[in-house]
Amino acid sequence: MMNRILCPVDFSESSLNAVEFAAKLGATHKASLTLIHVFTEDEFEAALSSQKLPEHYRKSDIDNMVGHAEDMLQQLTEEVFRMQKRHGLSKCNYHFTSGPLNQQIVDYAKEHQYSMIVMGTSGVKDIFEEYIGSNTVKTITRASCPVLCVPTTARYRIPKKIMYATDYQEEDMEALTRLALLAEPFKAELHVVHLCQNKNLHEQAAYQDFQKKIEEVIPDASLQFEEVVSKDDIAQGIDRYAIRQKMDMVALLYHRRNLFERLFEGSTVKDISYFATYPVLVYRESSLLN
Repeated sequence: MMNRILCPVDFSESSLNAVEFAAKLGATHKASLTLIHVFTEDEFEAALSSQKLPEHYRKSDIDNMVGHAEDMLQQLTEEVFRMQKRHGLSKCNYHFTSGPLNQQIVDYAKEHQYSMIVMGTSGVKDIFEEYIGSNTVKTITRASCPVLCVPTTARYRIPKKIMYATDYQEEDMEALTRLALLAEPFKAELHVVHLCQNKNLHEQAAYQDFQKKIEEVIPDASLQFEEVVSKDDIAQGIDRYAIRQKMDMVALLYHRRNLFERLFEGSTVKDISYFATYPVLVYRESSLLN
């Protein structure tokens, strides 16, 4: 059940776009939303370099900057709740803290048992791509709940078609069960897609067995299954299918043993860079046990 959503905010275009997604998803599920701002050392140094603060600052300068950020967060929280309360959002509050960005987000989400984290991602053209990507990936790989990554260029629309990319993992059963609960109030179709280099008897048998199990586990969901032969790498294959089929959201399972881990590590994709136009929901293996 998705009843508590956490959304990090740094007042960038990317994070404000994520707030819209989080608020509208929360309203549909009649959930509560918490906006979290983590005042970091990097944020303070960025302010210095942009001459927002004098080079020889006093403690009062820091206090003023922190106070201003918290005031902005409070105003944003009130505005979001004012706009989405009538649509079903049960509550909107905020948490202001400081420290290492992704660690604060992950710890707070775990301590307060959030159902989902919604994060804005800036994509490959952002000058801070490496920094932002690093924090997004660290949050994904450490969070105790699913993480929805929302690109700056994505515009919210009611999710009617959701793609789940599968490699026939046992954990897919639980991930798809939870995804079906997310999709239910939207009456969305779940497209369960397996990408492969070629179709053979082994692939076909695994596909049929997996389909049967999923249909037994979530019989009431609107499910469509497809095997797609793709010579692209996994990231490109997922992206091309999602764009071609006009998916509103893509969901993936991340764990250390399957091939999807290379979407988030190494040089194949940085900050889910292929996924530039639609949100990506990532389930982490261990989070499915919670």
